[in-house]
Amino acid sequence: MLCNTAIFYDIENLLGLFGGKTNTVLHLDEIYRRVLEMEGVHGVSTQKAYADWALPQHRNLRNSVLQVGIEPVQIFNTNQHDKVKNAADVCLIIDAVDLLSKQPEIENYVIASGDGIFAFLAKKLHERGKRVIGCSFDKITNNIFRNACDYFIALEKTDASIIATSSRRKSKTSAPVAISETAAQQQNTGVIFPKTRFTEALENANIEILYDTNDSSAYFHVVRRMVEALFVDETKELPGLEVSVFTTYMSYYMPNFKVARHGFKRVGEFMRFLLSGSPFCMHSIADNVLLIAPRSKAKGTIMDDVNGLLITGANGGKYNSVFNLPHGEPFIYKILPAEKQKTNPVKPPEIIPEEKPAAAEGSVRKWIKDRFEELSEADSLPPGEVRKLLTAEYALSTFGVRTPILREIETRSNLTEQRTANGKVKYWKESFRFNNKTYLVYKEWVANLHRERFSAWLNTLKK
Repeated sequence: MLCNTAIFYDIENLLGLFGGKTNTVLHLDEIYRRVLEMEGVHGVSTQKAYADWALPQHRNLRNSVLQVGIEPVQIFNTNQHDKVKNAADVCLIIDAVDLLSKQPEIENYVIASGDGIFAFLAKKLHERGKRVIGCSFDKITNNIFRNACDYFIALEKTDASIIATSSRRKSKTSAPVAISETAAQQQNTGVIFPKTRFTEALENANIEILYDTNDSSAYFHVVRRMVEALFVDETKELPGLEVSVFTTYMSYYMPNFKVARHGFKRVGEFMRFLLSGSPFCMHSIADNVLLIAPRSKAKGTIMDDVNGLLITGANGGKYNSVFNLPHGEPFIYKILPAEKQKTNPVKPPEIIPEEKPAAAEGSVRKWIKDRFEELSEADSLPPGEVRKLLTAEYALSTFGVRTPILREIETRSNLTEQRTANGKVKYWKESFRFNNKTYLVYKEWVANLHRERFSAWLNTLKK
């Protein structure tokens, strides 16, 4: 089941209740958690927050934005008489309407704002059969917008899970307040535990919070336990967990863990290493949403394992995956260079045995063009595959390209114009014929980005 929800945050409106005070922290991750708890929400595909992020009053929001994987959208004044707030509203509306055509699978549109102008957006979304969820503070919510929503999440300024201040002063006469064990753990880690369909499975695993340690492999074992705990009998049929949400769970269980300290540039690179050779993997779906799931359930594009991974346990055992180690055993690892990696004695059949694309862009483009010419001459592209190649969504998920691979030629239109997309010629001038129709074929292929994906796609045609 694909993620079916998008969230748009109108930051200027949400902070309007606080008069621009710089010591106010709005926890966007709590809004995210409340949305995930709603019936009919099966994961969040898109999140965008609109504001002038250069302003000092937005500085404290940055951690909240990173924790939940929100895309910050920078809004500038167009002239001295305009307001950033108005510009943010326009950008939000444009992006929401644009998403209607790009991702028709999105069923829930969450508008985190109380601005009345979004009542018009709600009406347009309803015309397309979408559910509109409003989310804001009562005091700043326009009643017309509230009534236009199918559901409204009311926030409160006094709600500690939504709002916190940087002030740590305490009243001398205040009585001690009892807090739950979960709340105490959240205070210790500084991270709010996200509420998802996997939350109960993680809590039942009784994973202890790991603080600083000299044994770096201990962090890897904690992440391994988290992944194993995600997909038990109760959750193994779910489509997967977004990597951005999993990162927040990691911050909860390992508050001092930084992937850069262990030789990785980003979390995705670290997770690719950790999941190599395991029953789990990362896979991407529409709009580059990256999920963690069992390999048997993965859809879309599956991230490749790290080749040449060699792990040595404390007892001298050799492993090719962290998941094959005894639980908790310290280890060291290295990645063997290509010339030292053991080759598989059983070679899979090659689809194109006579040649492989070279690294240069010109060579890979010629190689791909030759393949399309062969497919055209043999008329061996199935009609269903041709229809997929005409869509931008399939091009993105299969090849990492944002332009449709095929474009049907219209005989009454100028061919040069048909070869152009976004102001640039992106299709070969030669025509290719499939299923008695004539098409242009995308030509902007890059060796290190598209060669392996194209080869994998060719393999699927032979199955």
